[in-house]
Amino acid sequence: MVRSFVHAFCVFVAVVAVAADTEDGFVVVQTGNGPIRGVKRGAYYAFEGIRYAKAPLGELRLAAPELNEDQWEEPRDALEQGPDCMQWSHFEEGEDRTTGEEDCLFLNIYTTSLDNADPLPTIFFIHGGAFMFGGKSFYGPDNMMKSPLVLVTINYRLGPLGFLSMEDDIIPGNFGLKDQSTALRWVRQNIMNFGGHPDSITLSGYSAGSASVQLHYLSPMSRGLFKNGIGHSGSALNPWVMAENSAEKAKTIAATVDCPTDSSKAMLKCLRQKPARDVVRAVAPFFDFLYNPFSPLGVVIEKQSKNNPRPFLHRHPYKLMNAGKFHQVPLLLSVNEAEGLYPGAEFISKQEYMDFINKNWNQVLPSILDYRTSMEKDETRRDEISQTIKKRYLGRKMLSDNSFRDFIRIISNRLYFAGVIRSAQLMQSHAPVYLYYDAYKTKFAIGEYLSNSTKNYGVAHGEDVLLLFNTEWREDIPFTKEELLMSKRFVEMYEDFARTGVPKFGDIEIPQMDKVDMVRFLEVNYPKSEVKLSRQLSDENFWNQIDFNDGMPVAAPPAPVKTEL
Repeated sequence: MVRSFVHAFCVFVAVVAVAADTEDGFVVVQTGNGPIRGVKRGAYYAFEGIRYAKAPLGELRLAAPELNEDQWEEPRDALEQGPDCMQWSHFEEGEDRTTGEEDCLFLNIYTTSLDNADPLPTIFFIHGGAFMFGGKSFYGPDNMMKSPLVLVTINYRLGPLGFLSMEDDIIPGNFGLKDQSTALRWVRQNIMNFGGHPDSITLSGYSAGSASVQLHYLSPMSRGLFKNGIGHSGSALNPWVMAENSAEKAKTIAATVDCPTDSSKAMLKCLRQKPARDVVRAVAPFFDFLYNPFSPLGVVIEKQSKNNPRPFLHRHPYKLMNAGKFHQVPLLLSVNEAEGLYPGAEFISKQEYMDFINKNWNQVLPSILDYRTSMEKDETRRDEISQTIKKRYLGRKMLSDNSFRDFIRIISNRLYFAGVIRSAQLMQSHAPVYLYYDAYKTKFAIGEYLSNSTKNYGVAHGEDVLLLFNTEWREDIPFTKEELLMSKRFVEMYEDFARTGVPKFGDIEIPQMDKVDMVRFLEVNYPKSEVKLSRQLSDENFWNQIDFNDGMPVAAPPAPVKTEL
């Protein structure tokens, strides 16, 4: 009843409050809060730095977000992006990697039309960064705005400010995910005023943003707020998503900033009084090797209670997917050929990193592949797993430039492929699921950035996303004609899927997954993409049979393939 009223109110506002150009060249749009002033940039309109939730300061630090309900009558500027959320960033240099601001719950809206008589599909994009770093400011809209769409990019709280949890109802955690859901509510209530359709919102995300997309499918908090979803290079079943020992990590952070650890209430009161940068800096000791494990804080299963009446996630993602307990709308997933170049490309940037991994394989590999914490009570078994992995992929070879691609396959399969394929196979029994495999190599992406090399080590984590958006990494490296064509196809894929729920790449329809024991997908490349069917995409069967003690069931060995004589 309330939702219907809100939707009806938004439609009414959209009809009577049409955007208007002002004498100074800006454009004013009415929202449920009040009028805001944006600007026209060539073929699209931009509204940046819109506050969707109250500032998460004071009593709202480490608390569920509250929707921005401020009201105003005079137009407010939405001309500059708000700051990214405070974080301990992978891409900052020096001893202190803190960047961003605590007051950061802002979103951007870009649209090719403000005509609400013929509303456009809306893309709601969630940035990646291992739930630890990143921000909306990295993802420019120019490429996406070449199609008739509305694009929303958002910030959400990261690291300890977004995901610290005592695994109780005092500091339940998942604050960053609740930020995303709150932003989604604001967008649904207001997007018609920007030329978008509230009933045609497509969630999209990359890496941790892709895992977030799947988590919104699973969360009752976001149920019914979106029409379909696109997830690039991440799944809720990837090992870096669900955090282990969250309460112990919270106590470590609290002790670092001189807060009590024997009472969640006392800890919370103290943490709210400490400088935010001190709390964020306290995560540094969790990284054992460079920026690994890259997601020491992440998603938790919450307890529902009077103090925490609306948990974001109340059961393990695997159980919810397996039981079909999720928003059953179309989902498009993707993986790239050499996903493991994040974080692996950094390791080849210096010989000393490679030497350290070789000399300390049993100690370093669990941190890179995110099973050190889950198996810290069984070091013997953990070492056995590390050696089993090495034997399968490297044999007796040492890690070197010649064997580096094999090492990247290890990282790709464990951190990305196995979870994405497993979730696709679980969810396809209950809703339409589509998959593509990106084999198209771009000129410059995260592999080149982290390795500080132009050598082709494969199609890295996020290369398809860097074709969808214009980013600072490509400011001085113009797209080639071939890349521009591929970018156009990716953006048109978004538009097709947002409008119809059935994705196409170029003139090829991406096939729907339809078998639990097979993988049907589109291999994307240039000049030709090809539909394929395989028993596994890479080597996920091997990984699914290893017990990492992380809440995921161990799969039985696959049945032998029968052949007829």
